[in-house]
Amino acid sequence: MITRSITAALAALVLPLAAQAAQAPATAGIFDGNDYVSHYTGPGGQTALTNQALGEVVDGGNGAFDAFGFYNSGVNGLGQTRQVDLLSGNVFRFFDTFTNTGATTVSTTLNFFGNLGSDGDELVSRQQSGLIVSCENSGAGSCGNDPVLALVSGNNGLGHAAITPDRYNVSYAISLNPGQSLSLLHFAFLARDENGPTADDVTLADTTGQALLTAPRLEGLSAEQASSIANYTLAPVPEPATWAMAALGLLVVGGRLRRSQRNTGLASR
Repeated sequence: MITRSITAALAALVLPLAAQAAQAPATAGIFDGNDYVSHYTGPGGQTALTNQALGEVVDGGNGAFDAFGFYNSGVNGLGQTRQVDLLSGNVFRFFDTFTNTGATTVSTTLNFFGNLGSDGDELVSRQQSGLIVSCENSGAGSCGNDPVLALVSGNNGLGHAAITPDRYNVSYAISLNPGQSLSLLHFAFLARDENGPTADDVTLADTTGQALLTAPRLEGLSAEQASSIANYTLAPVPEPATWAMAALGLLVVGGRLRRSQRNTGLASR
């Protein structure tokens, strides 16, 4: 069962990408307090000089964001550390750990926030628990110039996400005892053909968002970090032999597709 799930998740990521034209790359827009980079590890909060949020993404590529990926209502005295990465394939990942360093229980609502680059209404093509797929509304029922976004906030219903009208908010009601920690994991995927958004980009964003719900990308995170994630229910980590079987399964599927294409070509001659 695990092997079939892994194979399906990998195929969901690989096959749509193969069918796409060249994608416009996301850009290193993660604010580290001084510059815009592709990786940030450090505290949360704002810088004193510019009041920008540490680890927020600015632009991100083709005007995707004005400022995305921070907690705009504060953290109610909790300690916060962040790891924000631009992963391969135009995926921004936000990993935040909150710790109660006080002597009493803290119950609060955390709000993960993003100001989208559309500066107006978003055209939402999917809204389900943990996933919103949207794009800039051209005003004619189609996507404008900004990338299509897949915004992923977990698969266990802990977060409640909404876009109104170009502000993305995910709220979490949490309670931490003294010394207790938890982590929240978010993804933002950008899909945009290098010549501008297409209907295929909406499909790609939807498929990739679904894949990130099923199998969140955890590369670069430790096992301890992964075990602290509160807004995902993670599948058991497979043994190396299971990964090998999944890879073999993808090779078999690829071989069958190639043979089918060859046979179709011969039949049409």
